[in-house]
Amino acid sequence: MVSHSAADAGWNRVSRAAALYRLLRRLAPPALILAVACVLFVTAPVAGDFSYSDAPRHALNGAFVKDFIAAWPWHDPASWAENYYLQYPALSILFYPPLFYFIEAATFALFGVSHVVAQGTVAVFYALLGFGVYRTSRLFLTRYAALGSALMLMSAPELAFWGRQVMLDIPAYASLSWAAFCFARFLRHDRTRDLACATALVLAAIYIKYNVAFIVPVFALTMIAERRAAPFRDRRVLLAAALAALGLLPALWLNLRFGIANFQSAAALTNELPRWSVAAWTFYPTLLPEILGWPVLLLALAGAALLLAGKLPALKGWPAWLLLVWVLVGYVGFSAIALRAPRHFLPVMTPFVILAAASLVYFLPRRIAGLAACVAGIGTLAYTLIAVPVPVITGHQALADYAAAAAPPNAVVLFSGYRDGNFVFDLRTHEERRDITILRADKLLLRVAVERQRGVGEAAYSEDQIAALIRDLGISLIVAEDGFWDDLTEMQRFARVLNRSDFAVVAHVAITGTMGHSDKSFTIYRPTYPVAAKTTRLRIEMPIINRTFQGEIR
Repeated sequence: MVSHSAADAGWNRVSRAAALYRLLRRLAPPALILAVACVLFVTAPVAGDFSYSDAPRHALNGAFVKDFIAAWPWHDPASWAENYYLQYPALSILFYPPLFYFIEAATFALFGVSHVVAQGTVAVFYALLGFGVYRTSRLFLTRYAALGSALMLMSAPELAFWGRQVMLDIPAYASLSWAAFCFARFLRHDRTRDLACATALVLAAIYIKYNVAFIVPVFALTMIAERRAAPFRDRRVLLAAALAALGLLPALWLNLRFGIANFQSAAALTNELPRWSVAAWTFYPTLLPEILGWPVLLLALAGAALLLAGKLPALKGWPAWLLLVWVLVGYVGFSAIALRAPRHFLPVMTPFVILAAASLVYFLPRRIAGLAACVAGIGTLAYTLIAVPVPVITGHQALADYAAAAAPPNAVVLFSGYRDGNFVFDLRTHEERRDITILRADKLLLRVAVERQRGVGEAAYSEDQIAALIRDLGISLIVAEDGFWDDLTEMQRFARVLNRSDFAVVAHVAITGTMGHSDKSFTIYRPTYPVAAKTTRLRIEMPIINRTFQGEIR
């Protein structure tokens, strides 16, 4: 006969095991989401080897905000900012909304300015994106099916590609995903706090990247489809709409004042697809296999068919409207914009992964469906890591290291090359050489707005004038990409000036990488004449924002 004490002990062991099992089940989703974010972070380039030209600019913008707050130039902030650009001429902070840069500045203040810290900031947003999609999916799906949808999204080839670079796409999408969660909770529970959170998070997403504003009509149309005319009589909804419109006014002003190129990109660009062509309107649908991978896409298409056939009761009603309107508005909006790229379509992917997981729930037994969804996500991650590595361009960190070691105190370094952002940010990470000022040859000799395809103006200096300009600016080191834009007359003259006896070659640095690139090597020159240290007034045209910056370089 078993004693009561032995029975109680056995029961306690069973209870503890059951409690531990329940705890592990609850911890599994956040643990796996964090694990995927960490895996993607450790496989990202973090050594100054940016491949996409905007990435180092987004990193430098965060350094600018950190330095601005540290200096707090309340007496003349505009002049301080212009002088900062004249020292580090790769800023783009006024061209993009600023919220991410303030968050990035905080991480820089804590851990120092570096590529790894900038990428780590993006990785945190990547984890937040996964949690946001998981929480949204959990409103309609079982725990592990919802986890599978989050893993499928995080592991998608195109998301993992852009999430492993210092870009705005993932941070903006993360905020949008939580806005969608709060909006869905508002539709389900009709709580004012959920509507308020959704409004705030939509604004946050827009102040990270403007193009996520497409979600505003998605939410509006979904609410109207679900509640008909009731939202127009709901004071909470009207107040949220008014506050959102008021909150967007600064973003509108920034775009009108500094983002003319954004409107040009949305309206029309040379060599882009004609807006009403078949190719333009099939551009994003044909990219879906590249963005999500074929297995997830096929599951999503099966889920869409089931949804339209009324076979997914968990998504009946407003959830169906939300998913369908999300895809439709995103497709129409992004297809109508002249500037098309796979990464612009990323914020439309949430409905696809929810439908992919829902299709597995429909076709498979409940216990197996969630596991299958997770396996699909992990399998997609394995494919992404093996078949879609993030490209890197190496060599600019070596250029920056050389300049930091070889340039005299308070030096002016002239850079001539395509990836100026890489060099400028990599040199900014040298805290011990904050005395160095970087000038760009294209800013001195050319007039380029964003990219060459929008037109190039040349200064029409003679060789002697270019040589005199280099001397008068007190340039003590020249870092020049071999053959950079040598089809332009002005750059040909510049190259001939560097081959004069006034300059000596002091180093060569090769540019290598895992992707195609036109920049193959750099030559570093030092003047053979004594460089005079002096203060010079400099004016730089900024055609991207229709302004001229001016200030002193020392």
